[in-house]
Amino acid sequence: MIQVKAVAIIGANGAMGASSAGIIASFGNCRVYMVARNSDKAKAGINCAVDSVRSDSIRHRLIPKTFEQMTDFVPHCDWVLEALPEDLRVKQEMYARIDPLLKSGTIVSTVTSGLSIARLAESLSVRKRTRFFGTHFFNPPYRMLLCELTPHRSTDHVLLAAFRQYLEEILYRKVVVSTDTPAFVGNRIGFQMLNEAAQFAEEHAKDGGVALADRLLSGVTGRVMPPLVTIDFVGLDVHKAIVSNLYGHLEGRLRDSFLLPAFMDHLINLGKLGFKAGEGLYKRVKYPDGRKETLVYDIVAKDYQPKPVIQAPVLSRVAKIVAVSDYERAFSVLKNSKSFEARVCHRFIAGYISHALSLVGTVVKQKEDVDIAMGYGYNWVPPSALVDLLGGLRATRKFIERCDLPVPLALSGNETGRYYTLSGTLDARRFIVAN
Repeated sequence: MIQVKAVAIIGANGAMGASSAGIIASFGNCRVYMVARNSDKAKAGINCAVDSVRSDSIRHRLIPKTFEQMTDFVPHCDWVLEALPEDLRVKQEMYARIDPLLKSGTIVSTVTSGLSIARLAESLSVRKRTRFFGTHFFNPPYRMLLCELTPHRSTDHVLLAAFRQYLEEILYRKVVVSTDTPAFVGNRIGFQMLNEAAQFAEEHAKDGGVALADRLLSGVTGRVMPPLVTIDFVGLDVHKAIVSNLYGHLEGRLRDSFLLPAFMDHLINLGKLGFKAGEGLYKRVKYPDGRKETLVYDIVAKDYQPKPVIQAPVLSRVAKIVAVSDYERAFSVLKNSKSFEARVCHRFIAGYISHALSLVGTVVKQKEDVDIAMGYGYNWVPPSALVDLLGGLRATRKFIERCDLPVPLALSGNETGRYYTLSGTLDARRFIVAN
């Protein structure tokens, strides 16, 4: 296994840089240089790293440094983790700056969630490109254990295996190796569904819009956090950047599902970016009498309103069955219902399984990779677990065909045994909530 005694995190004052530092300092037992534009930002990154793991015990391992001081410590680092903003030019300029400082064995990686790893690697000298990777941690990494490890065409594959072992056994990450494709695996699946949920909200703006989408597409259908609440948490601007990148790089049937709805663009232009801005798809208000309320954005009125009560009798019935842990019967009831809310759920469940498992063999090697990505990166029920809940391979193929969607090759094969194989380490039932 590789030995990592010193790590430099460039851009350590950002959310991903600071929270990644918290993980590395907590589990890696190494020096972590927190590198930012100035010392105040570096010290702020240290405070964020400590807060991210809720323990001051790592503070002594976190060392504030500036970009101008990199000649003092980068030559002694075993790993340089770049966590700068998602701007190709900014990252390329930094790689050109650190390249002459790197010792021969140093690993360099980026936490990018969507930029090309091969293109970023080109900013390093030829020999050093072999030790460059994408290491996309999911936010917040202390709770979300997924790390997408992405090599490129010049990668040293012996080092890839050793680095993966380090991430898994020392940093306790759930690692999925992804090919160098737009948004890799987790965001490729997750943001397709999130954006399609936002499109559904716009399509049904007069029937409840945002509130309707979140009522139908969370809880019993396998997402602990409703989809549009998730977008608010991520940030509408970040969501736009990811789906716009995917729309620009992908072709085929799913391309239009990455078109940003007009109402979200309107909110972004107004600076209503989600939780970090205090308002986005939702708005939390506190009244003079101390009462608090969460309002929801009304797409038609273009204003915030109290959350409407969305009647969904079938989902309420399914929730009662989930509450007594009879998951197979709950999904049987949902699958056999022809109500509006059930048909919406059918469309999204089938789309999720179809899209996720279609990446097997191209973006990832095996179906377990997409299950790990969605379970540990999103807190969503893994797609393979849904296959079992729907009645197995044959029943799932018919279910997807009934929704007029393509059946992925990963769903072909024999009809015996359980399709979901991670139940011993990742219990899918935890993501199905009786709401």
